[in-house]
Amino acid sequence: MKQLFGLWWPRLELNDIERQTFRRHLLAALLDGVYAGLISITAYVLRKELHATALQIALLYSLQMSMYAFSSIGASIITTGNHRRVMLLAGLFGRFSYLWVMLWHTPSSFITIAALVGLCHATYLPAQNMIFRTNYRRITRGVCYARAQIVALLGTSSSAWLVGRFLNWKATAFPLAFAAAGLCGLGAYLAYRSMPNPDSGAELRRARRLPYAEFFEILRTDRFFRRYEINFFLYGIAFMITEPLVPMLVNDVFHADWSQASRVFGVIHPLVMIMFLPLYGRMLDRTGAVPLAALAYVALAFWPFSLAIARSVDGAYLAYAFFGLGMAGVDVAWMLGANTFAPRDRIQSYMGVHVTMVGLRAMIAPYLGLLLKETIGFTATFSFTTGLFVVAAWLMVRLHRRCAREKAGCKEVEEGV
Repeated sequence: MKQLFGLWWPRLELNDIERQTFRRHLLAALLDGVYAGLISITAYVLRKELHATALQIALLYSLQMSMYAFSSIGASIITTGNHRRVMLLAGLFGRFSYLWVMLWHTPSSFITIAALVGLCHATYLPAQNMIFRTNYRRITRGVCYARAQIVALLGTSSSAWLVGRFLNWKATAFPLAFAAAGLCGLGAYLAYRSMPNPDSGAELRRARRLPYAEFFEILRTDRFFRRYEINFFLYGIAFMITEPLVPMLVNDVFHADWSQASRVFGVIHPLVMIMFLPLYGRMLDRTGAVPLAALAYVALAFWPFSLAIARSVDGAYLAYAFFGLGMAGVDVAWMLGANTFAPRDRIQSYMGVHVTMVGLRAMIAPYLGLLLKETIGFTATFSFTTGLFVVAAWLMVRLHRRCAREKAGCKEVEEGV
C-alpha cells in the first residue's frame, strides 16, 4: 500500500524557484478551476435557455477554438517582448469580457465573447508554458502540474455543481455566473503573471521573425514533433466532432434539468480526473508525452462509445466518467507535451505550433460533426469518433516505437532551473 501511494503521490524535492512557483500555481489553478466550472454549462445555456440552433452551438465551439490558430503570434510576441504584459492584456480583453453577459446575453453575444476569450487565451498559452518549462525541472514538472490540476478540478467540480443548483432555482440568473467566471478567470491570469522569472527571459529572446515562419520551420525540420502533432490533430478532430453534439443530445433527447446537465458537463469528469492525474503526471516525468497520449486516447475512446449506446442521462454520466479517465492524460500530454520535443530556448515557439494546430482543426471539426449528426445520426457519429480515437492511439504507439528504435528525441533532456 505504501508503494502504491508513493506511485500516486510521490515525495517532491523542490528548489526555491520551484517552491515559489508552485505556491502561486496552486492559487492560479484554483481560480482557473472555478472559472472552468462556471462556464462549463455555456453551450447548455445557449440551447436550453436561449434556444440556440445547432449551427450556433457548432459556431460557439468552432470560433472559440479556431482562435487558437493565432497562438503563433503570441509566441512571436513573447520571443522579444514581456510575457507578463501579454498575460495581463490577455486577461483584461479575454476572460474579463464575460462581465458583458450581464448586459448582453444572446447566442450572438456568447459566440462573440467566446471567440474573444479564445483569441486572448491563444496568445497567453505560450507564455504560460514558458513558465512551466523555465521554473520546473523535468523530474518535477509533471507531478507539480498534476497536483495543481487536482486543485483546479476540485474548483471545477464544486463550482459546476453549485451553478447547476443555482440555475435550477433561477435559470434566468445565469449572467451572474458568467460575471463571476470573468473575475475568477482574470484572477488566474494575474496569479500566473506573478510567478518568478529566474532568467528574466534573456535566454528566450531572439530576433523576431514573422509569426508563422517558425510554425512552418518547426514542422518541416522536426519530423518526430510533426508526427506527434499529426496524431494529436486526429485525436482533436474526433474530440471536436463529439463535444458540440453532447449539449444537443443531453437537452433534445435526454431532456436533462440544470443539475443533471451540470453533472454531465462539469461535475463527474473532474472528480475522475483527480484520481488519475497524479499517475499520468508521474508517467510523463518517467516516459515522456508520446506513450502517455496513446494510453489517454484509448481511455477516451470509451467516451463517444458510451454516448453511442446511452439511452438516458445516466448513460451520459457513464460516458463522462470515461471522459475524465481519458482527459486526465490528455490534459498532461497537451499542456506539457511540447516540452518533450522543444529546446529550452524555443518552448514558446513549439507551444505556439501546438496551440495553432488546435485552431486549424476547430475550423473544420464542429461543422463536420453537425453534418454527420444530421446525415447519419448521433449513434453512428459517436461510433465513428470512437474509431478515430483508436487510430490516433495506434499512431502514437507507432511513433513511440520509432523513437525507441532510432533513439530519437521524443523524451526531454534534463535541464536545470
